[in-house]
Amino acid sequence: MKHLVFILCLGCFIGCSSTQQATDDSFPQLLTRTPLPVIPSSVSQPYFEMDMVLFILEDGSVNNVRMRRGSGDNVWDSLAVASIKQWRFVPARLENNVVSTWFRLKLTVKYANPRYLSLAEILCNTKDAADSVYEALLQGENFGELATRYSVTPSRAQKGILGEVDINLYSENIGKAIQQLGVEEFTKPVKFGDQFAIFKRLQK
Repeated sequence: MKHLVFILCLGCFIGCSSTQQATDDSFPQLLTRTPLPVIPSSVSQPYFEMDMVLFILEDGSVNNVRMRRGSGDNVWDSLAVASIKQWRFVPARLENNVVSTWFRLKLTVKYANPRYLSLAEILCNTKDAADSVYEALLQGENFGELATRYSVTPSRAQKGILGEVDINLYSENIGKAIQQLGVEEFTKPVKFGDQFAIFKRLQK
């Protein structure tokens, strides 16, 4: 077996709702992803492209995956489809309304080890709320206490602590922001779907 894989490049192409054509700025955006399965030895190339069509529901979940081109290994492709069905997207919008949509997705996949960091998070529903929390952090307030008071995710019960997380599983903008952190540093508010998140890198 080869190293675990992660998404090297992510390309999003034409999508439309089941009844209407979506505009360019209403396309779904990848929010979080689960790991793809370990590549079998039967796949010899250093990287490969996947081409598929996803049906993304109004809550951002993936309802259906139609594989157009995969790895060439049918068993791995089936496992990959099962993983992709667990991915979450910011849903498409049409005239400011959330809609379900068929969405074509192309991925370039290469072999790499995951990169785990110990993280905590504060997730806010609005940018104003996230900016206020960020200002409080700059003033020296405790990250965990702010997470308990203001975060809207279940991790607030653990003072925002997520534990060891593979940062390759976040969307590109979030992964880049986290990757730049030193221990005990935190990000500025970053867009996380329709919400805004602040991440902190913890000591292991």
